[in-house]
Amino acid sequence: MSPARPPQRVAAVDALRALALLPVVAVNWVGYPALPDAGPLSPPASDEGLVAQALSWLLHALVAGKGIALLAFLFGYSQGLSQTRGVDALVKRRRRLAKMLTLGLLHGCLLYMGDILTLYAVAGSLLAVWAGHSMAKLKLRIRVLIALNLAVIGFTVVLANLPLAGEPSVPLMAPAPWAEWTLRNAGHFTATTIAFMTLGIPVPLLLMTGGLMAARLRLFSHPRWEPALRRWSRRWLWPAVAVNIAFTSLLWPGLRDGDSFVTGRYAIFYLYPTMLLLSAAVPALVLRMRRDPRLLEALAPLGRHTLTLYLFSSVLSFALFSGAGLSWQPGTLVTTGLALAYWVGGLLLARARGPRPLPLERWLSR
Repeated sequence: MSPARPPQRVAAVDALRALALLPVVAVNWVGYPALPDAGPLSPPASDEGLVAQALSWLLHALVAGKGIALLAFLFGYSQGLSQTRGVDALVKRRRRLAKMLTLGLLHGCLLYMGDILTLYAVAGSLLAVWAGHSMAKLKLRIRVLIALNLAVIGFTVVLANLPLAGEPSVPLMAPAPWAEWTLRNAGHFTATTIAFMTLGIPVPLLLMTGGLMAARLRLFSHPRWEPALRRWSRRWLWPAVAVNIAFTSLLWPGLRDGDSFVTGRYAIFYLYPTMLLLSAAVPALVLRMRRDPRLLEALAPLGRHTLTLYLFSSVLSFALFSGAGLSWQPGTLVTTGLALAYWVGGLLLARARGPRPLPLERWLSR
């Protein structure tokens, strides 16, 4: 029997992964003052002015959720590109997922309670079992996951209307000794992880399964799909942008003022307009990169190092913003600018590294 071929690298997938890193870092940093009770973003301070409020609105409308949703889709797409099948392949995938889970647990407990690696590792473990299923079975899984998402929406809306008792948690930006801060952060991470594992799994699993099916079809690499992708993006891109804008604008007065009821509604629903927008924006981006190879060449190297750069961004946010660090509160404008600068620095680092992986990517691939 011939040896199994390694997973293919598709430059467009790497480029999309690079683009997804920017909203993840921006939301994590700008949303830090909202932790642990609110999020994903924090409202601008009352003294920040109209520019900061406009930027915060833009982040809520067109940035929040886009990175984590796109990364989940690309996680499934990468699984679908693998040419290996059978028991050995499943064992190898599970070993990598176990490493990701270990990183996620350490990351969530020690650095940032909003870790996404843990959720992705658990959802990815289910996806690894499905990876060898036929397209007909995957379509059935998609229908079941959509039904589960609708049920979760209804359940979380009911929960959000129940009266809550108790005092607000101590903000993670409040100065505290390292041990005390770590204990509080780990407790909040554990509580939110349990909630996400109970109610949040259907969303990333739906996106990952969609990515797996898209890879089976070679959606981003086979020329036969280009006309369909172009038609879809032209038809739905601007309506999807309008839906995201309308959703945020409707909730904006409460989001701007930090109203807990409104921010709860935003947290329940914001990923669904996001998925609609990504369904049209991602094909448009892929087609644009095909027309402009320079854009592809600039972005793709960063997409090979997103794990290390994601985790190091949490190291920086811990050092700068946490109560165990500097407890710095620079505001929406400065924090967004820092996140953009960090992402550009990642582009430059990836270009300098070339094909050499960073340490965590090397360790994960073993």
